[in-house]
Amino acid sequence: MTTYSDIDDFFANQTPEIRQVLQYIRQLLLVSHPKMREKFMYSNTIFFICLDYVCYFGKIHKTKGVEIGFVKGFLLSNEQGLLEDKGRKLIRGVTVRNLQEFKAIEDAFLEIVQEAILINETQPEKTFAKIIFGTRKKK
Repeated sequence: MTTYSDIDDFFANQTPEIRQVLQYIRQLLLVSHPKMREKFMYSNTIFFICLDYVCYFGKIHKTKGVEIGFVKGFLLSNEQGLLEDKGRKLIRGVTVRNLQEFKAIEDAFLEIVQEAILINETQPEKTFAKIIFGTRKKK
């Protein structure tokens, strides 16, 4: 797994096409809510947090694109039909290959972001940590 020293290093090590789409999405996310912030974690992942975790930049493939994973994806309605579970129980994601492809779904993507933020606002007891660790049984 590739590790990066910070967000700037993360972006600098992406292909120009992937960097362009990531930076565009990053700016959209950061202005989507006054409390939205980003956090660089695990030396390779940028998370976006608004009261609790909202989404993150997931797997990046030069040919398949980048996935934006929604940490509470299983709670989202997916009325837009964009979210894929890929066999995961909690996370759902949207994968895009380039900026042009993203712009075609931008409005629907922003609806998903707003729904994820709304879940964080209206269901504060359903924190990502409680969802993850609450499902594990203590021995």
